[in-house]
This record gives sequence, structure tokens and C-alpha cells, in this order.
Amino acid sequence: MLYATYIKVIMSNLIEQLEKQELIQKLMSKGYAPLIDALLANEKEVYTKKGRLNKSGACRVLGWKPKELEQALEACRDILKNDLFFTTKEEEEEQED
Repeated sequence: MLYATYIKVIMSNLIEQLEKQELIQKLMSKGYAPLIDALLANEKEVYTKKGRLNKSGACRVLGWKPKELEQALEACRDILKNDLFFTTKEEEEEQED
């Protein structure tokens, strides 16, 4: 029984990794390779210890202005909207009320 559980965990992790790779490939094929490469190659500079995006760090690494980063992230969200669930700013504000 322990072996079956172990196999299930491995398969679940493998499927999750394949799904992440598909999403990354989708963004790269749409022209966001520089953004994806920078975020993956510079994790310590662009993510906080809690795993949140450090926009200032990402802008420094990319050499972009904050507005450019915001636009690129919004475009990426739009590309992946059918693959992932994202809440809009309006939906977040409604949830806070």
C-alpha cells in the first residue's frame, strides 16, 4: 500500500511539472521568453522569501520600467486566462468588502 501511495505522489508531481512546462512554453511562444527566462534564472532577485514577485527586483533584472512589467504580466495573465483561474482587481475588491 505504501508503494502505491508513493507512485501516486510521483505521478502527481510529474503531471504538475508537465502542466507548468506547457504554460511556460505557451508564454514563450507568444514572445515572452525574455520575461520568463529572467524570472526563472533570477529567482532570488525577483521573488520574496514568501514566493511573491518582487516587481522592483524584476524590473532591475529585466532593465524595464514598472509600467512595462505590469503590461507584460497583464498580457501573460490574458494568455493564460483559459488555463488558470485569475481574479481581476475588481473581483478582489468585491471579496474584501
